[in-house]
Amino acid sequence: MTVSGLEVEQKACFQFRANFLPCTVLQITRYDWEALEQQLVSAISNAPPFFTDLPVIIDLDKIKSLGVLNFIKLKEVLLANKMIPVGIRGGSEEQHLSAALVGMPTLTASRLSTAETKPKKKEEPIARLTKLVTTPIRSGMQIYARESDLIVTAAVSQGAEILADGNIHVYGSLRGRVLAGVQGNLQARIYCRTLDAELVSIAGYYLTKEDILNSPLGDGMKQIYLENEQVRIDVL
Repeated sequence: MTVSGLEVEQKACFQFRANFLPCTVLQITRYDWEALEQQLVSAISNAPPFFTDLPVIIDLDKIKSLGVLNFIKLKEVLLANKMIPVGIRGGSEEQHLSAALVGMPTLTASRLSTAETKPKKKEEPIARLTKLVTTPIRSGMQIYARESDLIVTAAVSQGAEILADGNIHVYGSLRGRVLAGVQGNLQARIYCRTLDAELVSIAGYYLTKEDILNSPLGDGMKQIYLENEQVRIDVL
């Protein structure tokens, strides 16, 4: 199973990346509009409410050598599937100009980070505490463990969202949305016993509830991790 919910027998044209920002990234990996449209419809059918009116950034990094693309067709495909294309990132100058002609701007960082503009100082090791939550996380709540792991000893309700830059451990029932490694940590993992989540994500790669239900899960503690850009679920 790939993160887009497609079967591995057909080579995927794209993958969705969950993002800590309000937009989702659509990374195009193969230039085949007919196949992309078919696969997109299939992926969206797994979780229609998640994609409805979803702002999308198109990532061209893996196809930047292909020259001018049919951005009019790409916009039509996304809009037909109720998603909102807000712009592109990555790609070549030629692709940037072509996208701009159809109203798709190139999105770049608004400013350089401090690390990029100032000489780096030698950093001293910092002991970071794990964020611990012992009360239920109810619908509508969001808990974020910045630069640390997150441990939840109570239940996570449907409609809640928990996020961490590191690993996430949940010892109560796990529903809602759970995102580990949200700043790009590919080694982050999610551990839980009762898995009934709406979405699980590792460093932006994710599975929806329908994907999880199609996974053969047994009883016992489960770990969710990333392997070859695919989210895996194993029973410990």
